[in-house]
Amino acid sequence: MDEKDYAGERGETVFRFLIGKKCDGRYWFSLRFLGEKAETKDFAVYLKDPACGEATFFVQVKATTLGYSGEGRHRKLRVNVSKEDVLKLKTVNGPAFIAGIDLHGEVGFMLPITKQTRNRRISGLPCRFPIDCRLITRLWKNVEQYWTERNMLANRSMLHEE
Repeated sequence: MDEKDYAGERGETVFRFLIGKKCDGRYWFSLRFLGEKAETKDFAVYLKDPACGEATFFVQVKATTLGYSGEGRHRKLRVNVSKEDVLKLKTVNGPAFIAGIDLHGEVGFMLPITKQTRNRRISGLPCRFPIDCRLITRLWKNVEQYWTERNMLANRSMLHEE
């Protein structure tokens, strides 16, 4: 295994640990590794006990040993996400995120991919959303709200006679 593959695998392990923390006396998520089977999506993350039934989001993990650039509000983890990956994540059926993992500090940061995300390469992941208990509980509520607001039942079935 070359160093890049090892760093990627280690980043996935650190992400599992960070997002799987027990916060406020409970676990918030369960994960399923998608790996090579799902292009661009490394993990499907499932909310534990959502009121809306079932809720999930997808994460691409980017790991680095290169550290940071900038300072204060402009501080970024030195990871890159290709334009193609950004475009693919924007087509995912559900919320999608990039998780940037600093392998030296074993810390991570999340970046949501939304309609407003520019259709271009992401050079450096902002450090505004560290993966900690505050983010974990906010993320759980945000994803549950996303799925609660969607009526996923069909209005009618093609099996009904007209």
